[in-house]
Amino acid sequence: MKTVQVAIQDPEYADPMRNLLSQDVRIHLVATPDVTLSGVIIVDAANLLKLPLLAKEQERLIVIVHKERDDLSALWDAGVRHVIFRGDSPRMTRGVVLGVELSLRWNASG
Repeated sequence: MKTVQVAIQDPEYADPMRNLLSQDVRIHLVATPDVTLSGVIIVDAANLLKLPLLAKEQERLIVIVHKERDDLSALWDAGVRHVIFRGDSPRMTRGVVLGVELSLRWNASG
């Protein structure tokens, strides 16, 4: 089964995400992602700077951003390629997570 680590501080957002994603993947709610585990990592933009180990994990990293507060161009310059806007539906999040996970499997086999 696929693994997703969710390092989101807001339980009101993390819990519905966990419930919806648990149908497809094994979810780990974590304070700090473990880069030695394979799979997708979801993190808040505010916590990204506190986690320098994630700088080399762009291909499997999904960052949750606030449209009004987060600087998307700075995230792009930092190598972030997958974002979810805070407030997007859990179903949208599920689609992004499954898409990133599929690309990881595709890149691993190719």
